[in-house]
Amino acid sequence: MIDRPETAAGRGYTFLASSPYSGSTLLSFLLASHPNVTTISDVSGRRRAGQIDTFRCSCGRLMQSCPFWSDLRERAADRGFGELDLADFRLGFDTAQRGPMAAIQARSLRWPVAERLRDRMLAPLGVASAMRDVGVRSWALANAVMDLTQADVFVDASKERLRIRYLERYLPVRPRVIHLVRDVRGVVESTLRRGKRDDPIGKLAREWARTNASIEQQVRELPADRQLRIRYEDLCRDVTGTLRRAFAFMGVDPEAELQPIGQEQHMLGNQMRLSAPTDVRLDERWRTALPTDQAGAILRAAQPVFGQLYPEEGAPPAGSSSRA
Repeated sequence: MIDRPETAAGRGYTFLASSPYSGSTLLSFLLASHPNVTTISDVSGRRRAGQIDTFRCSCGRLMQSCPFWSDLRERAADRGFGELDLADFRLGFDTAQRGPMAAIQARSLRWPVAERLRDRMLAPLGVASAMRDVGVRSWALANAVMDLTQADVFVDASKERLRIRYLERYLPVRPRVIHLVRDVRGVVESTLRRGKRDDPIGKLAREWARTNASIEQQVRELPADRQLRIRYEDLCRDVTGTLRRAFAFMGVDPEAELQPIGQEQHMLGNQMRLSAPTDVRLDERWRTALPTDQAGAILRAAQPVFGQLYPEEGAPPAGSSSRA
């Protein structure tokens, strides 16, 4: 593997990894309040495909008429990205190939050795070349955003299961990774409250566990100085201290004066992007919204991952099966 620097021309790339409804939009807004940090949040998702005519930037304007995105298209072309399709940036490693090949390529096999073997077997079929192109274009887009915002660190908050591994392998610089984790009970309650899914709570809890286990597995392959875990609850209880730790980790001045949250920020992602927080409050509605037996079932379904990430919580109470 070719050795790559952690920064190029003084610029760096930080990946914010998390399961859905874990606070990544909140943390993205907070990190981008630093004058030397920038983000557009989720760069690999295709949420806008099919609705680009009505899709709004976090600033409130339609994305297609927001001057930032018009300027970004021009700057990205100058950076060698090619034509930037606002509906789909084509920066997902899981879509570097189409059809059955994509499903094979993107699936987590749980063991790094198995995944490396899988990648080696797929390489002759053009997968490695396609992924390398995604890495190069990801860095080109990051630089275009940094050009426009006069920042030196780009934050990518994409929701892609194996993105850490492939950024590490194909990005022209070595990424830093922040693993943001939220109590599984809060994630499940938020998912249900928003009405996006009606799956059994056990299924939602197991998805949380699989996602965070995959993130932890990939992060373990990185040097200690390029990985940081932040818990949503700790962030909300100590915003200043947590952000200073994150900024120091990212290589920017932790004591810098921060800008108001949401000021001149242009972010993609879910509906949360349209309501920049004016203050930070810990959301633990699950404590009253979830009956005790449901909360216990969620914890059991999320073991042993929950116990590893929240060891102070202890063992879940006995009760109904974790297959709830």
